[in-house]
Amino acid sequence: MSLFKTRSWWATTAGLEEFHDNRSLAVGNVDNSVDGSDKLVVGSYQGLLRIYAPQEGGYLPAHTMLEKQVDPIVQIAIGKFATASSQLHIALLHPRQLTVYTLGWVQNEQGTQYNLTTLYTHSLERTAFNMIWGPFGGAKGKDLLCVQSMDGVLSFFQHESFVFSCFLPEFLIPGPLGYLPRTDSIVTVTSAHVLQSFKYQSLAVAANALGVPDPSTKKKIAPDFAINLGEHCVDLAIKTAAKGPSLILVLGERTLFCFKESGVLRFAKKLDFNPSCLHIYGTAPSTDEDGGGLQFLVATHTNQLLVFRDTHLMWAAHVEYSPTALCVAHLQHMRGAIVCLDELGHLGCNYLGTDPTLFVATLAGSRELNYEEADREMKALQQAIKDAQKEHSNATEDEGLQLTVELSAPRLVENEQETEGLRTCLDMKLSIRARGSTCAKDVSVYITSSLPVTANPTYYHWDTIDTITVSKAVTVVCVPVLLPVQRTLIITASYADHGLHRSTEQHVSLPFSLFCIPCQPLKAAEYKITVDTNCPSVNLPDLFPELVFAKPSEGVVPSNAMGFKLLAGPEVTIVSSKSSERYRIQSDHFPAITPLVDELIARLASHWKNRAPPFCARCSDKPPLNEYFDIIDNHYKLRVSMEQCRELLKRHAQQFRAIQKRLLTRFKDKTPVGLAHLDTLLEGTFMQIMSLAEKYEMFQSDLEHSSNELACASKLTALVMKLSVVMTPEEYRTLEACLNPNVVHDSEQGWEEQSHVAISHLLHTTLAKNPKDQSAPVALVLPDVQKLKKNIALLCDRLSKGGRLSASAAPPPTTAAPPPTTTTATQSLERKSSQHLSKSQLGKLPPLPENTTEELEDNQISEL
Repeated sequence: MSLFKTRSWWATTAGLEEFHDNRSLAVGNVDNSVDGSDKLVVGSYQGLLRIYAPQEGGYLPAHTMLEKQVDPIVQIAIGKFATASSQLHIALLHPRQLTVYTLGWVQNEQGTQYNLTTLYTHSLERTAFNMIWGPFGGAKGKDLLCVQSMDGVLSFFQHESFVFSCFLPEFLIPGPLGYLPRTDSIVTVTSAHVLQSFKYQSLAVAANALGVPDPSTKKKIAPDFAINLGEHCVDLAIKTAAKGPSLILVLGERTLFCFKESGVLRFAKKLDFNPSCLHIYGTAPSTDEDGGGLQFLVATHTNQLLVFRDTHLMWAAHVEYSPTALCVAHLQHMRGAIVCLDELGHLGCNYLGTDPTLFVATLAGSRELNYEEADREMKALQQAIKDAQKEHSNATEDEGLQLTVELSAPRLVENEQETEGLRTCLDMKLSIRARGSTCAKDVSVYITSSLPVTANPTYYHWDTIDTITVSKAVTVVCVPVLLPVQRTLIITASYADHGLHRSTEQHVSLPFSLFCIPCQPLKAAEYKITVDTNCPSVNLPDLFPELVFAKPSEGVVPSNAMGFKLLAGPEVTIVSSKSSERYRIQSDHFPAITPLVDELIARLASHWKNRAPPFCARCSDKPPLNEYFDIIDNHYKLRVSMEQCRELLKRHAQQFRAIQKRLLTRFKDKTPVGLAHLDTLLEGTFMQIMSLAEKYEMFQSDLEHSSNELACASKLTALVMKLSVVMTPEEYRTLEACLNPNVVHDSEQGWEEQSHVAISHLLHTTLAKNPKDQSAPVALVLPDVQKLKKNIALLCDRLSKGGRLSASAAPPPTTAAPPPTTTTATQSLERKSSQHLSKSQLGKLPPLPENTTEELEDNQISEL
């Protein structure tokens, strides 16, 4: 960041929606006026040529001497291009044409009118890239033109005549050109980042008698010198002097090089910025053989203008835009103005300097401080700050962007059931407008979703939005790949308001019917969860009206049982008891119970929101640790297998590259030798790599599904624990953060390591039994999941015995919750397989109730 800024003397914009580069600007006395003042010639890729005569006081329409539409302009040159005249002319390089103009003027009643007259035109057989001009071959008082084509052909023209053309050797893509008058050489930088110099005489000899380029002569042209720069050339400039040698200045991406005309390096400077263009404006007086200190300007992409003398930075100033072309012009009332042009056409004549300050610092007096007055002033300032903050907060509430979302009813996607399974979708109407007097600019809206939900499109952009509502349509699709963990779309809008960047965010809850369809309830299931409430049982069709069979032929739904089929495949059943205030959620797929438990509690709370005492849900089941631990084991094994497969793939890839190098060495050997079965080994290694890659992709797919099941199981475990011990919202957020339902894929630190550290921290702080546990270290490396499962069981045990997750949290009142009964209490989860916990872990788990639930189950199943 520069302390100084360039001062604007004259500025304008050369067209709208036009593009320019470092060859689109030329400065010179193109009208051959008597005072010799320079004019600014600007040409764009859209083919508009403009000539300006800047005057002090800012841009006026009278400053535009000429504006003319021609073919797309590649480069502009000003020189002595006419045979019978020593005046300056304008040469315009078009993609397939080279035209030389003279600028004339006519004085009439309306003032001075300028016009362009074509002197001659050369048609080009190849597409042009750039050109240079100068007294090639020792011409006196005249300038010849040299055009470089896209395929590396240099074509030379002497006024109206074509001279010759030739190919550059080892050419791939064109680069910048320069001309050294003293050695009569042309300098260029190749695509291999090599600086080369060719004598004009050598190029002329390489051309055939007809002057037509011959590809066979490429290798016959030898450069005078070739220097490897090692980086891309951004710009190239030549400093010529009447006395003394010429200098070559090459601006690279990271280095600035200066060479003598013989190719000897004069100096090099490392750059700590990203340069955009270069211009040499003079040399400092000196008596050494180098011709004095080289003075030049460098512009950067960070809007900086730097003035150098050799390697010394003399001045740095901030520019309003990033220049792509620089020149120094001697205008009518401004000598040495710095002319800057950016790619969008912002043209300006600037000078270096600072604004003088009128403030004069005075000496501080030695008066005594009045602390009481200072205290009153401080209180007044603090009150003013508080009032300003309140006004700002009130203003921000009334202003900004307002997002409105309208959701349609979910529907099945047609014609895709056989190939991709059931898919549902809904239409979302997104409306956005500015509130109050705000006019938001550069508005970007991002729609973020997580599988199995996808949104299309996910991004919208507007230049400006006012108080008129703008609406867009978004399609939300649920694909049958994963179970729903989060059913929320996040819509984020970022915009600029009075130069400040602001953002607003809105969470959209998607309807539950987007993720499942109705089905017949299950009479028997492997996994069950029972939820007790303090309110009478509600008919399930009244809770889930959108998931009732639309046609009587599809099935009859009883009032106390409903079946739900998730799009991912599992079926879940909810059974409500007629004689008690209980609900049971059951399924043959353990993770699939999570979304139904969460949705049931949310709908019951909404149904009884106006009831006194307030609605309360309890769960007499214990946390389903056995099934939870099975899912953790499976997830961790997949992570280990995936990492082992990655290591094998890495080793086989190294072996494959080593065999390739051995084969390449044998193929390059002049003496033929046998391959020693290297080809067979190469083929076998390739087949192993392909097999490992397929396994790795399979592990990735399995790990994605296992992570989804782990996320659902973690959320269900936290929810059951919350309903079992009745936590505060703050404590539940802490527990959910430890058993994080957002499972990430990372080979170094996955869900197991993160949860292990978080749970260990809780056990050693808020849930610690004695001070010794608080000082125990937490192991960051997790060799297996046995320690993690032990800590999870210990966490549940301490919470069930009255432990609090927050030191300041008091147990919430439980008068509204139904008291646990021993005659109808259910077991945690019934499973036909054996227990997966060791005896040591079973000893630390909370004891399960001894009574069974056969009577309750028989009564409820008979009601289906």
